[in-house]
Amino acid sequence: MTLADNIRELRRREGLTQADLGRALGVTKESVCRWERGRSSVRACHIERMVELFHVRRDDLLSEDRGLAAQATAANVGVPAARERQADERPVFRVTRSANGTSLQARSRAYAPADVAQHHPKSFFVQMDGQEMSKIYPEGCCLLVDPTAAPWNGCSVVALVDGRNIVIRRYICGNDTVILSSHSFQTASPDLMLNRRRVRVIGVVVWFQASHSIKVQKAL
Repeated sequence: MTLADNIRELRRREGLTQADLGRALGVTKESVCRWERGRSSVRACHIERMVELFHVRRDDLLSEDRGLAAQATAANVGVPAARERQADERPVFRVTRSANGTSLQARSRAYAPADVAQHHPKSFFVQMDGQEMSKIYPEGCCLLVDPTAAPWNGCSVVALVDGRNIVIRRYICGNDTVILSSHSFQTASPDLMLNRRRVRVIGVVVWFQASHSIKVQKAL
């Protein structure tokens, strides 16, 4: 199995179109198509970005006999389809606005893959609303957020600013300062540079799924 096969399997496993993956990596749909056909090489920075975004190992993408495509082939032998679809239910929150700022409100429930959910047992979904992180996440996608994970420089977080506004941004922390950066193709939202006391990290984004691919269970 080649790198092309592994990228195709990663995209299938995450429920993404070629355009979705391209947006997450900052490349075009055509570039992803050429990768999956083995017609162009994949830059190291894009491989590292996939490792970071989807929490896979470099071998999952680069190995011919231990990569995602080989794993999927082995797992499919004699495994019932129902077992493959095993998943854990999680609440889905949306950022809602009022005169007092923004807050998270539960609107429905959806399923996270069992292998992801078991590593993040207290996780929940937050649905993207707007374009502030469109270079990384497709608009409307569901972000799986782990409230117990410690943030690290460069991760994406859901954070409460000044006790009133919920933001989804890239996180960088210094001694006394936190920078919350927007990575968007369309909006000109400025970076927020704040004293650490003004920011409370609600959770770290550990996985995401395109909205059209995630299975919604019911309204709350």
